[in-house]
This record gives sequence, structure tokens and C-alpha cells, in this order.
Amino acid sequence: MYHDISLGQYIPVQSTLHKLDPRSKIAATSILVMAAFMADFPEQVSLLLLLVAVLIWVSRVSLRDYLKALRSFLFIIIITALMQMFFTGGENLLNLRFITVSFEGVLAAASFTVRFVIILLAVRILTATTTPMAMTRGLEKVLEPFKRMGFPVHELVMIMTISLRFIPLYIEEAGRIRKAQICRGADYREGPLVKRAIKLTSFLVPLFRISFQRAGDLAQAMEARAYRGGEGRTHLYRLQMRLIDYLYILLIAAISVIGLY
Repeated sequence: MYHDISLGQYIPVQSTLHKLDPRSKIAATSILVMAAFMADFPEQVSLLLLLVAVLIWVSRVSLRDYLKALRSFLFIIIITALMQMFFTGGENLLNLRFITVSFEGVLAAASFTVRFVIILLAVRILTATTTPMAMTRGLEKVLEPFKRMGFPVHELVMIMTISLRFIPLYIEEAGRIRKAQICRGADYREGPLVKRAIKLTSFLVPLFRISFQRAGDLAQAMEARAYRGGEGRTHLYRLQMRLIDYLYILLIAAISVIGLY
């Protein structure tokens, strides 16, 4: 289960999206996410879903990697869709003893599911085609105007990037600890809830210890490299928007606007 989670992982392949400036991909993803919230269901949402499918094909990343990202949120999608289906009033389609399913509820559940899938895939395309370093530089450039308001943009972006990068590592570490505990006879599925919660401490304590150890190692490595924040920091490679980057933003924006009208 743990090795199937690919959230935030960069996948190095040769594609047009990989070569784009991170700022253009961040801007296009933001437009696509906003359009997914505003679009009407089903015609406009279907157009955005088709656009995401084309971007997946252009990225040349395996479809399996995108399905892994969806699988990580499958439980949330199912629970929320069922709540939309059962608690939305309207014309009844199915009447059971305790449950009533309406036509409007089915539409609401389908609308939420497709919108959420579009958002997850759009974000996954961004993270799969952009390296963590490029993502950091792109976000820092996009949020640069907030520096004048006193916001520590560089530090906040660095924290966000490190957090996103360490999620797969912690999940993989959690899987190793769980397997080690099972080999020692631990079973988290049997017994009363209180006893299972007590058993869970044998899983959480080493995970927290490893997390603090990784954080300490990272802090020492950054200090050893004389990291002192973003003030006066230079970069070996400078970001440069090209014609294809502007065309990419305009294309996503145009299709999104067409889908909204």
C-alpha cells in the first residue's frame, strides 16, 4: 500500500512539459484548478477532464503513476461522494429503510468526484514534471511581490517544498516500521479499540524519532552549506520564460474560459 503513493515525486522523462518554465506550469495549474471549481457539470467539466487527459499524454509519464496519486485519495473521494449522494435532497431515485438517494444527490456526487479528480491530476502533472528545486524557484518568483509586504517568501516556499518532498519518504518509512512490527507479532487489527490504540504507540514512536532525526540531519546539512535564508542568495541557473511558456499559459486559459461559457 505504501509504495503505491507517489504524491510529490518528480518523474524524470523527456517531454515538452518537463522543459517548460516552472512559473508557466504553476500559473497554468492554478487556472485549471480554478476552472474546475467554477465549471458547470457535466459539459464544461468534461471538457476540462479531456484537457487533463491530453496533458497526461503530453507529459509522457505513465498513466499508472497518475492512478497511484488518485488511489491515495480514494477513501476521501468515496466518503465525500456518498455524503453528497445520501444527504442531497431532490427527486427520489431509491428508497431504502434508512437511506434515500435522490437524482440531485447522484449528480452532486458525480460532479464532486470528477472535479476532485481533475484537481488531483492537475497538481500531479505539475509535481511529476517539475523538479523540487525548480518548483522552489518558480514559487519564489511567483510570490516575489509579497516580499515587499514583509512576508518571508523564500523561507515559506522552502518549507513547503521540503514538506512535499519528505511525504513519500515518511510513508515509505512507515511501511518499513509496520512490516517490522508485524514480523515481531504485532497485530493492529485485533482486540478492543483501546488496546489497538496502545499498540499503535509502538508504531508512532519510532516514526517520530526517525522524523526528528531526518529533520536534524537536514538542518546540519543546510548549516554546513552556509544556508542563511533567501537574503542575498544567488542561483546558478536563472529562470527564463520563453514563447512556448506563454503559449502554454494562454492555451490552458483559453480552453478553461471556453469551458466556462
